[in-house]
Amino acid sequence: SSQAFIFLNVFDEGCAQPSSFSDLSICEAKPSIWDKSRWPLLFAAVTQAQCNVALFSQAAQPKAISERSPVPPLAPTAFPGDEEALTPSEERAKDIDALRARVLSLKETLPTDAPEVKAAVAELLKLRQIALENDTLEQATEKYRRIMGSMIKMEMSSSLSALQRQIVDFYVPLVEAIDAEQRAIEADQKSPDRFMYGPFMQLLPPDKIAVIVMHTVINTTVAAGDTGASFPKICLAIAGNIEAEVNMEHLSKKYGKSIVSRLMQGGALRSQHINQRAKMSLDSGEWASELKVKLGAVLCKLFVTTAKKKSDGKPAFTHKSSQLSFKKQAGLLFADPEVYSMLVDVKADPSGTLVANMTRYLPMLVEPKPWVHYDEGGYLQVKSKVMRTKGGREQTEVLKHAPLERVFEGLNALGRLPWVIHGEVLGVFQSAYDSKVEIAGLPSQTDLEVPVNNLKKPPFLSKEEFKAMTEEQRVEQQAWRDAVAKVKRVKMRNAELHSLRCDTSIKLKQASDFKDEEKLYFPYNMDFRGRAYPIPPNLNHLGNDMCRGLLKFSEKKELGHKGLFWLKVQLASLYGFDKASFPERAAWTEERMSQVYDSALKPLEGDRWWAEAENPGQALAACMEIVEAFESTGGKPELFRSNLPVHMDGSCNGLQHYAALGRDFEGGKQVNLVNGSRPRDVYAGVCSIVVSKVATEAARILGPDASEQEVRDHESAKLVNGLIDRKVVKQTVMTSVYGVTFIGARKQIQSRLEEKLKGTTAGDMDEEELEKLAYGAATYLAHITMEALTELFTGARGIMEWLGSCAQAVAKQGQPMSWVTPLGLPVSQPYRKGGNMMVRTVMQTIQVVHNSDDLKVNSQRQRSAFPPNFVHSLDSTHMLLTAINMQRKGLAFTAVHDSYWTHPSDVDDMNESLRSSFVKLYSEPILEDLHQQLSIRFPGAEFPALPERGELDIRGVSDSTYFFN
Repeated sequence: SSQAFIFLNVFDEGCAQPSSFSDLSICEAKPSIWDKSRWPLLFAAVTQAQCNVALFSQAAQPKAISERSPVPPLAPTAFPGDEEALTPSEERAKDIDALRARVLSLKETLPTDAPEVKAAVAELLKLRQIALENDTLEQATEKYRRIMGSMIKMEMSSSLSALQRQIVDFYVPLVEAIDAEQRAIEADQKSPDRFMYGPFMQLLPPDKIAVIVMHTVINTTVAAGDTGASFPKICLAIAGNIEAEVNMEHLSKKYGKSIVSRLMQGGALRSQHINQRAKMSLDSGEWASELKVKLGAVLCKLFVTTAKKKSDGKPAFTHKSSQLSFKKQAGLLFADPEVYSMLVDVKADPSGTLVANMTRYLPMLVEPKPWVHYDEGGYLQVKSKVMRTKGGREQTEVLKHAPLERVFEGLNALGRLPWVIHGEVLGVFQSAYDSKVEIAGLPSQTDLEVPVNNLKKPPFLSKEEFKAMTEEQRVEQQAWRDAVAKVKRVKMRNAELHSLRCDTSIKLKQASDFKDEEKLYFPYNMDFRGRAYPIPPNLNHLGNDMCRGLLKFSEKKELGHKGLFWLKVQLASLYGFDKASFPERAAWTEERMSQVYDSALKPLEGDRWWAEAENPGQALAACMEIVEAFESTGGKPELFRSNLPVHMDGSCNGLQHYAALGRDFEGGKQVNLVNGSRPRDVYAGVCSIVVSKVATEAARILGPDASEQEVRDHESAKLVNGLIDRKVVKQTVMTSVYGVTFIGARKQIQSRLEEKLKGTTAGDMDEEELEKLAYGAATYLAHITMEALTELFTGARGIMEWLGSCAQAVAKQGQPMSWVTPLGLPVSQPYRKGGNMMVRTVMQTIQVVHNSDDLKVNSQRQRSAFPPNFVHSLDSTHMLLTAINMQRKGLAFTAVHDSYWTHPSDVDDMNESLRSSFVKLYSEPILEDLHQQLSIRFPGAEFPALPERGELDIRGVSDSTYFFN
């Protein structure tokens, strides 16, 4: 049979009869005569367990090498609209049009809620969803083909912009180059690394690969700005996008042919290469990093070699090395300035379709598939896994067999929540962005002016010459270095602006594409600690403020007797007035109703009061909702049907979990585990201690014998005395429970101090001098901030130390720290040593992070990361428990980690659910269970005794008004 033929060819170099199926791909000895009766069984084993031939799938069986045309046909007869077979995406489009016509016909004769209409609408949405998941690349490829066909017919050439003509000029030679490379692979022509990347380059036709390469390189270089895009990043992105497309085709029912048969034609390719490379990439369910870098590098080289400027024929992209240090270089890809200017000019490609984001992970039009297995759920056809593991096989294997029913229930509850785009807020942001108005966090569309370095570069000095430098030479060297650093800083800032513009454009484009949909859904999965995230990366409610303002629930519910109150509280909190009691926040909004109306009715033409809020996009949405509640109901806002989410946020949630674990009464009081008449502000508490210490130090008179360190601290205290507020210490307090290092704390405080110092006489200093000044002061402040945290949260510090000691004991056994959350989710820390390997590619050597369970564990990282990771696993457990609770009540619920959202009318119900879930969670013996698990699994290890606990009654959380507020 043909299967037996393929199977024998896979092993044509031969090896001894394997003793088990797991040996099939690694045996190397010469063959004995295999029993033919075992062929079907062995073939099935190869297909399923090792070679997984089915992954290598193609849309259609290709012709023999001699019959292939040099490139995909570009003649007019090859295009849709002529008498040619329809592509899969065109077939789907045809089916969608027919079904849409049927729905319209049914609606003319039947009410919209008739079963026949509902069924037809559901079928239409499902078909559109499948098209969304499948057609991104297909449509982009078709677009290039249509343009080329039209240009050949002379129909479109004159209507294309300069950028569009330039990109089409990139496309044709790249397709030809990829086709030539595929032919060389089929002919088994020798070349470095071809034996590794070759089989994987054959998985897609040249035109599809060309579109992937072009879009990836162009988008990455544009986002990086004129500082150059990371070459390794581009290589991995190209290969990752090809991998995603291959997986997509594999899942399609249309594609059942194996590419192995293509590779076997005429015995062209040495077949053991297919088997070995397939095993290497498929054993873990992912393509190996080494393979990705090599495949991405060869394709990037083909693009860089073939892409020429239309104006003068010179290279449009160049690959350069940048010296990072004496021992380290970085490979960067640069767009030619002329090409780059065209790429970043929105007017050059007004439709945004040629230089577009080709993500498959978009919001869904139908409910996500419920999670029922670790790799079965989410999108209808795009493959996704329930956990974003770090490449370790052990965790994946454990997930396959773990009882995850409750975890799945929580994720499915989050994924079932329907959303819509807030059209009015979208209109405001789109109009502001189109008009280049820098408002509400929108990035500037004008680059900073790059200073010119007119200084002559000093000559290179040997070590001996460097030591013997004169003072004049030192000044000259330093001046040149400072000038170079200044230019680099401005270019980096411009690169950041480019990245922000790209991100903003993608978000606005996706919101615009979905603005007319009646319902949107976000499928969820988790990181390795169990924290839940929407899978669509760009537009979702975990995004920035603009993203959150663009989204509303699909379902509308009457405000009722208390919904308007919670909307007012929401607006005050979003504006920044969030440390007051709930009645005070509502009153704050009522006192500003004129500004609320002005913001809602004239968001860009009026005073723009909303734009001054801490969260302007969401504040604008709240203003619009409040005004509509009054204006659309004839003065009866309780009848208004609202779909704006209202948030309740944890009070430094990490410390709340530590206080609950340690039953720390004083610490719990600081973070609102204990009831109070108004919310306690832990950041203000730490800030007051820091302010007191700084004032004391600044007033101190130093003696003549003061050390250099004392003098530096004293000068720093005098510099920042009177400048410190809660914002200076907030980020450090927030991240302290998640393992922030001293260096991290110093950087956080320094960025805030630089903002503060610019408003003083120090603001007249040169930027570099100001940075040095802030660095010294931040070093001092980081020390006393960490001291203040220890004073306030002794219980939390004790729990952190105990958890770290447990992880260290496990690491001494040569094992990663792992545990099971209260919901039954197995978690394993992925931190290991020596995970970097050097991979030589056709353009440069690249350092790749290599994740493997065979590497030794990183003891230090295992210890330092366990306390924050353990707490993250608990905060995700609390959130999923609340999601399950709310779903069982039939109420809308979603969350941004420790910020819980629901309808205004259901806030009180959500408050009850999240408190009862927290009490239920911490009524369990969490630390005792962990200690017992570890003692049983590692009998030879010495674990510290359980830490002492305080007197906090966890049941009091149920009565704490501001636990979440």
